[in-house]
Amino acid sequence: MLIATIIGAVFFLPSIALNIALACGAPLGAYAMNGRHKVVPKEVRKAFVMPIIMQFVALFVLLSAGQVLPEIIPFVVTRILAFFFALYLTFYTATVLFSTAHKERTVMGFFAIVSTICFWVTAFGTLNWE
Repeated sequence: MLIATIIGAVFFLPSIALNIALACGAPLGAYAMNGRHKVVPKEVRKAFVMPIIMQFVALFVLLSAGQVLPEIIPFVVTRILAFFFALYLTFYTATVLFSTAHKERTVMGFFAIVSTICFWVTAFGTLNWE
């Protein structure tokens, strides 16, 4: 489970970095939002704040559930959040894989698939099978 947690965190970082770059106005729109904009318009950039925060929380939950970070919140809550974010990323991955933008589908789709699998492995690793 530790290896899946670390791999998941590493493969989840490009998604966070992409959202931060898009919020700052980088010309990477081909990798997000079906490639609608080369540069995300200023009015739309504010909408990236909540997903960025949510992704950092998801990364923290992944690393906590995988016992890479110390337990700050109760483990039961961490377990529930791990399954929530695994499910959330499953739907996110589906939207990325059905994107009309080739770069989003191929590049971000790869990162999304790997990180989603790792989130599920880590989430199921929190269960006691005894």
